[in-house]
Amino acid sequence: MSDEPDLEPIEPSWTYPGHRDARSPRTAAVVIGLIVLMLLAGAAGYAIEASTESDNSTAAPRSPSTVAPGPTTPAPTARDRGALAHLVVQQSDVGAPRVVVLIPNGNRTSEPTLDLCNGNFASEKQRVARLQVAELDSRSDVVLSTEAVTYRRAASGTEAFSELRKVRAACPHRPVASPVGGDTVETAFKDPPDRTWPRTRAVQRLAYAFDTTAAGTTTPSIAVYLRRGRVLMGLYFPQPNGAQPSVAGKTSIESIVALFEARMAQLPANVVG
Repeated sequence: MSDEPDLEPIEPSWTYPGHRDARSPRTAAVVIGLIVLMLLAGAAGYAIEASTESDNSTAAPRSPSTVAPGPTTPAPTARDRGALAHLVVQQSDVGAPRVVVLIPNGNRTSEPTLDLCNGNFASEKQRVARLQVAELDSRSDVVLSTEAVTYRRAASGTEAFSELRKVRAACPHRPVASPVGGDTVETAFKDPPDRTWPRTRAVQRLAYAFDTTAAGTTTPSIAVYLRRGRVLMGLYFPQPNGAQPSVAGKTSIESIVALFEARMAQLPANVVG
């Protein structure tokens, strides 16, 4: 029998400018149903699947040029699963009545990770495992989403960061259609939010503050990407202005990011490659 937590369906109101209809800096507000995943104390088990030939009938079809490879993608190891479950925000990090949930298809590489400015990211094909969860408040609104990914090799993580920089530099001042079936959005970047933040040794960071406009609605967001070796993490703040709900006692975006940087810095060498 599996020792993984049970999943119970709920229908919260989720209006969050993140990941494709429910993900990273998605760029447009979306309303979707979530699957609650109550993290048990000390539990490290999420059912993380690497298959991109999803057997989930609700998974949206993706463009062949942006979908991760299918049969040749290696299965995630126990080290991958343990690392991703350790990195993301935990139920123990937040206080009641907030809850940490697995987003729909949040454990599948069939869903994209990088989507800044609706750009194209070839490194997506090199992902081995992915885990994305969200923190909901008492009204079932997302206040933080965290995503962790392992790639085939460290060079793929380097490629991902290079692609992020290039997409940011080339992002046009006009609406851009999504290459993976998401909303068409216009992204207006602001000054980087992390200019005065301290750095964590061995962890690379890219931080972006931006407004996204879709269907006449403009929404501010901050997306922070962390990388060490073949491990990448995304921290998505859909309500970036002012103090943040406490995460392990941290209430600013800067200190919350530092918390996750410290977690990444603690990953063993046999995980980061």
